[in-house]
Amino acid sequence: MLSTILLALYGLVLLAIALASLKYADSLDNFLVAGRSQKKVLIVASMLASTIGGGITIGTVTRAWNIGFPAFWFVAAGAIAHFAQGALLSKKVRETEAVTLPDLASKLVGPSLGTLTSLIVLVTWVGIATAQFVAAGKVIAGITGIGHQQSVIAAAAFLIVYTLIGGQKSVLRTDLFQFGFLSIALLATLAWLFLAMPPAAGSIHIEIFNKQFGFLDLLYYVIVLGGSYFICPMMFSRLLSADTPANARKSSFMSGFGMLAFALVITFIGLWSRASITDLGGMDPLNFMAHKSLPGALGMLLIFGLLAAILSTGDTVLLTAAGVLQHDLLKRTTVAGVRLWTAIIGIVAGFIALFQTDIIGILIKTYNGYTAGIVPALFVAIVLSGKRRLDPALTFAAIAVGYALGLAGSFMDEGSSAAKLLPMAGLAASAALALFAAYGKGKKVVQ
Repeated sequence: MLSTILLALYGLVLLAIALASLKYADSLDNFLVAGRSQKKVLIVASMLASTIGGGITIGTVTRAWNIGFPAFWFVAAGAIAHFAQGALLSKKVRETEAVTLPDLASKLVGPSLGTLTSLIVLVTWVGIATAQFVAAGKVIAGITGIGHQQSVIAAAAFLIVYTLIGGQKSVLRTDLFQFGFLSIALLATLAWLFLAMPPAAGSIHIEIFNKQFGFLDLLYYVIVLGGSYFICPMMFSRLLSADTPANARKSSFMSGFGMLAFALVITFIGLWSRASITDLGGMDPLNFMAHKSLPGALGMLLIFGLLAAILSTGDTVLLTAAGVLQHDLLKRTTVAGVRLWTAIIGIVAGFIALFQTDIIGILIKTYNGYTAGIVPALFVAIVLSGKRRLDPALTFAAIAVGYALGLAGSFMDEGSSAAKLLPMAGLAASAALALFAAYGKGKKVVQ
């Protein structure tokens, strides 16, 4: 009963923050990129809160319980991507003054590319929203005792209302609070597990590869999954919200270090569960620990920390997809339209989540096509911006071919070689066609 009351109070606090930000949502620019005036601390906290969501936290601990230390790479791939992003892209992205990722594609290559990118982002981010609703459902079910479908409906309804009220300003404000909440919860959990209830000596194994995770898996995680962080509409919305290009670049580097630290924390929590828990009783490892292994207060802190992480990712996902649909596909600039699409996208993702439970599986299948098609082509376009203009038709083909190959990988048996090789083939094809679009058919930009 107490935990349910705290859940309601927590929701009211977030709604109050959203309502306080309502006055800033007077234009599309303010609603989607917070007026491009946000300081570094807010940008970094929001990047971390959006990437280290509850779905990834729960999913990575579950992977560590299943395959051991190599689960580390699921989050570490994002850290590597953020370092590369800071070195190669962040400053250039902020300088474009774009509103969304498809808007950036339109500015750098042409309208047709913006439309194709919009469609792919929209489909992909509905899948990511689905994963967040599934994760939120697991946590709410653990708090209240209600079933999966009722929990998903409650999570989707709250996230939709909260996101459409305040827009990016409220997202950035609450992300700082929620990232701090998650950080305290995970660090306290790690400390308790290893200091108060240490696993048996020799039961924790640190290994890059094992029977469940080989070199091809590592390549897939770093290149395909990492690529989804490297050029990501959610991360770019943060960079485009930064007050200066220099701070956008610094934010990517700082976020990379944060992700690396959290990759270790989350993985070691999962390794403790692998060494200490033999029967999960139908629960995922993290929720099992929160309810069965930790003291009551710490278990509740972990549960609410997870919920904070899920909400931090979920609101950004909904806002990203709705902004792309309104601004880039419909070519309209009203905030009311973004709010309407936030609700519709949330309802669609929530409906799908009613019948899904595998968080990481959803994320992996969702990322394949997006990363293989969009990431290589836009990387070439961004790096060469101001130097060469890519041929629009060939760049369109690069994204389409890469996306088709990546999507094909999603229909293969998860864990099979084909499921990993097809997205990587898509990445190579997209990169090759994009380079030809730049140097074979493209034009040199006259300064």
